[in-house]
Amino acid sequence: MGRIKARDTILLICYFLFTSMFIYAAASKLMNYRIFIIQMDRQPFPDKYTHLLVWSVLSSEILSAVMMMTFSLRRIGLFFATTLMICFTAYIILVKLNYYGVIPCSCGGVIASFTWTQHLIFNLFFIVIGIVGIYLEQQFSKKMA
Repeated sequence: MGRIKARDTILLICYFLFTSMFIYAAASKLMNYRIFIIQMDRQPFPDKYTHLLVWSVLSSEILSAVMMMTFSLRRIGLFFATTLMICFTAYIILVKLNYYGVIPCSCGGVIASFTWTQHLIFNLFFIVIGIVGIYLEQQFSKKMA
């Protein structure tokens, strides 16, 4: 019984951290929407895709958070959130390798003040959280089968 409680507690922490981070990021971007659009315009993608990218990022962050708050969708939400973080991290790695040249961060809130290295570490932390959560969910699924 103690092992199940520890697993559940760790999973709840994973879900809480991801959900909080994505809600915070999306809310920060929405509260500073014009700045977010300007920052996205400065990304290395054609300007005609700016509004698509803006709403794709925002809706992905919100959808991920909502899924992880919905019991029946939280496992899928965790996979989705981890995949998002892997994609965002791959982009940061390309930026750090100077693949795109000098690029401003288009993140919201406090995260926008991070250096690219701090941002990379932040994202890697969340990828680890996602992997741990997925592993624990998979272990639980195997025991239930």
